[in-house]
Amino acid sequence: MSNLVLYRKYRPLNFAQVVNQEHIKTTLANAVANNRVGHAYLFTGPRGVGKTTLARIFARAINCTNRKGSEPCNECEVCKSFFEATSLDLLEIDAASHTGVDNIRELIEHLQFAPTKATYKVIIVDEVHMLSKGAFNALLKTLEEPPKHAVFILATTEINKVPATIISRTQKFDFKKVNMLDLIKLLKFVAGDNQVKINDNALMEIAAAADGSFRDGLSLLDQVINYADGEVTEELVEQVLGLTGIKTTAKFLDLIIDGKTQQAVNFISDLMSAGRDLYQFQKDFLEYLRKILLVKVGGTTDFGFSQEIQANLNAQANRVSLDRIMKVIQIFQKIESEIKWATIQSLPLELAAVEATEEENKEIASSVRSDDQSSVLPSTSRKDNGDKLNQIISYWPQILEKLKDYNHSLISSLKLAVPIAIVGKELILLFPYKFHKDAIEARKNRVVVDQVIEEVTGIKLMVKPELQKDWQGEEKEEKNETVQSALKIMGGEVSE
Repeated sequence: MSNLVLYRKYRPLNFAQVVNQEHIKTTLANAVANNRVGHAYLFTGPRGVGKTTLARIFARAINCTNRKGSEPCNECEVCKSFFEATSLDLLEIDAASHTGVDNIRELIEHLQFAPTKATYKVIIVDEVHMLSKGAFNALLKTLEEPPKHAVFILATTEINKVPATIISRTQKFDFKKVNMLDLIKLLKFVAGDNQVKINDNALMEIAAAADGSFRDGLSLLDQVINYADGEVTEELVEQVLGLTGIKTTAKFLDLIIDGKTQQAVNFISDLMSAGRDLYQFQKDFLEYLRKILLVKVGGTTDFGFSQEIQANLNAQANRVSLDRIMKVIQIFQKIESEIKWATIQSLPLELAAVEATEEENKEIASSVRSDDQSSVLPSTSRKDNGDKLNQIISYWPQILEKLKDYNHSLISSLKLAVPIAIVGKELILLFPYKFHKDAIEARKNRVVVDQVIEEVTGIKLMVKPELQKDWQGEEKEEKNETVQSALKIMGGEVSE
């Protein structure tokens, strides 16, 4: 066993050892315990998450002669013959290399005979979506009227290619990707069991590269262990696997956010010189941008990162606007196919870096010009904004009332808001507490507030929540005067 690759050495042997597929293993274990075995099962989900493993455990469990509850003993004659692939009652085929109708006909003929020693004959068909149309038709006929002793377990990574007629005749189980924390936990256990010293950042890099696959994670760990001489570090993992780690992608995003065109282009050249896979880097960078996007819109932030990396990700999300991050994602997403076929592989990435940083520089320059213009031009636009602000303040009770039609839960937060200024196309709302500010700041909530304000007042603006203690948009005396004026109309007072 010691010569086996890690993903085979640490393959679960019973239901209890299977990680991260609780809903599936519980259902299958109950079917075994209650003797309610179906004739056909369909396992669908990403690669390396346990589809074949659970199929084999289930096959042993329903045939084990010394079963303990719902778990196979893995010691009896039937279990051992299933383990060693010597049993005539277990047939595993790979549909990728056995796609034809003749292969399925042979399988059907095999089912005509009763089991030799087991209770059921189990047929496991991996990558079933690769079967031809004729093979599917032949399989369908057997699934409609299967022999009582036959159990089919079909597995696929592409459920969309499996005919609906096949799906409807099976019990379908959707396997999910393994989360980062569970994968890191497994990798840490395996490394310790093999007496390999590895730091947490290295584990995180391997888990991230595995993309939710147990098998990929253990294969990558195997590769790193074979190379390492001493402690496995984050730098070693990146070097051996050709990865660009979280810190690397974060550093590149800093250059994009800061509009540093030359440094961003040089960064890509350095990656290429270091032998990094630029296509993989583009995918890793997009995944990192996705996480920034999720933070911006108030989505999940449980990425399994260390506190240091998570804190840096949150800080970057605060530095960049939602529109800006969406533009950067679009720029780097459109070059995916170009990188594959480019004569100079780095060129599409370099062009994207130039476009993304120059876009940032344009926005900065535009902002500066706008500020300069507002300081020298007459106060016509300021007067218009003042009139709009007064109108919004006067209609504030109606705005709150109208909001009930869309989202009643937002009213408690918006009641504490003070419309303080209009800057460009943004309505600045001051909040005394961060909790209520964050509630309105979520994009889905801001869109609702924007819509209600436009419906009640006819004024099209985008709300921008700010904390009272942080707002520096006006001189202090002018600010206090405006705030008190607004509060006089709406009721309440400002806490210093």
